[in-house]
Amino acid sequence: MTEEGGGTSFWSLVRSRNFGLLWGSSGLSGVGDQFDLIAFPWLVLAVTGDPVAVGLVIAVGNIPPVFFLLVGGALVDRFSPRSVMLASNGARVVLVAGLAALVLTGTTELWVIYVFAAVKGVADSFYYPGQLAILPRIVPSGLLRQSNAVIHTTTELSGFAGPALAGGLIALLSGGGASAAEGDHTGIGLAFAVASLTFLVSSIMLLLMRQSSAEPEAASAAADEPGMLSSIKQGVRYVIMARVTLVVFLLIAGVELLIEGPITVGIPIVADTRLREGALALGVIASAFAGGSVLGAVLAGTLPPPRGALGPTIVALIALTGVCLMPFGILTSMWVGAALTLVIGTLNGYADVQFTSWLQGHTPQAMLGRVMSLLMVASVALSPISVAASGALIKLSLTWVFVGSGALVAVFCIVMAFRREVREIRATRHDDGGPRQ
Repeated sequence: MTEEGGGTSFWSLVRSRNFGLLWGSSGLSGVGDQFDLIAFPWLVLAVTGDPVAVGLVIAVGNIPPVFFLLVGGALVDRFSPRSVMLASNGARVVLVAGLAALVLTGTTELWVIYVFAAVKGVADSFYYPGQLAILPRIVPSGLLRQSNAVIHTTTELSGFAGPALAGGLIALLSGGGASAAEGDHTGIGLAFAVASLTFLVSSIMLLLMRQSSAEPEAASAAADEPGMLSSIKQGVRYVIMARVTLVVFLLIAGVELLIEGPITVGIPIVADTRLREGALALGVIASAFAGGSVLGAVLAGTLPPPRGALGPTIVALIALTGVCLMPFGILTSMWVGAALTLVIGTLNGYADVQFTSWLQGHTPQAMLGRVMSLLMVASVALSPISVAASGALIKLSLTWVFVGSGALVAVFCIVMAFRREVREIRATRHDDGGPRQ
């Protein structure tokens, strides 16, 4: 689980060859995903001019992870995270480069875009369980929080830089402010080409990583593993039987269900109907959330975790998130909204790094890919439910969606705080960078 000297200071993480390569690979992959996120809908608008088609393409790309993340997690445990990530990245290089070629040659049709969106969604499903499962194999056990904080921060920064770079490239080569249908498609094609290049360089970095001693053993043992369905069932059984892990899942799922919809659907409506700055307010509030998420990850990576009280502390912070959500029901100031989302983002980033690190450090490596994929599936599956329910309830009362969801989060956390399993979520010595007990 440790590598290159096994040091436990942050500087040993920075000097780690494998972590440095993974860091760069993850950052480039994130930028590529952001280029796709901008180029795909713009391409659909260029081909059809129909916003309904945009929504359908995005939905087609988001459906495969619901089914294939579990398969990706099982393959990560069967072979190795790096091998699965390499296969996924290789598929994404070919797919996105092929779409770039079609766009640049003017031979793109709508059905082709649907196919590319679906297949890329499948490829993405195999990459992300591997990314979450690989860290405990390449960094010292005492540096999981720091490494997760670095990866989380880099992902958020990719979310800042990627869309701006992609949008700028498309605008520059499509006649400035021209609409998608009226502009030149060269910028869209080059945006896909850049995305493909980032996936290619990301793959090269993964190849340059030194092979873990566990990789050949995992590959040789793959033939002795149970079938894919049985392997997935083993992962589900492990989460259910490991009561503390199950409680962590319930906490994360509860937050996803109660908070995702009001933030995703409700805040844009608040900006449109109650804030005089309109779209500017939405941008400022969204940026404050992203900035808070970065700040939270940095704090989680630099501050020592609460010794012996990690679970209750995180539950209290989640309850505070609910409290901060409630004022959006009566919000009339952009800057108050930005301050609230800054706090919410900070709490979210801190809790995400802490919980992810705890799961990585307390899950057997042979089961880690499946556990992480189950966590991602829970998030992917609950997000549309939360969004749809919030959209329906907002028609009844925008104010009470925020007040009600915030209050439910607080009540949910109070109930969970009394569970023995929450008190068993503890930071150990090696979580602070000390030696493993």
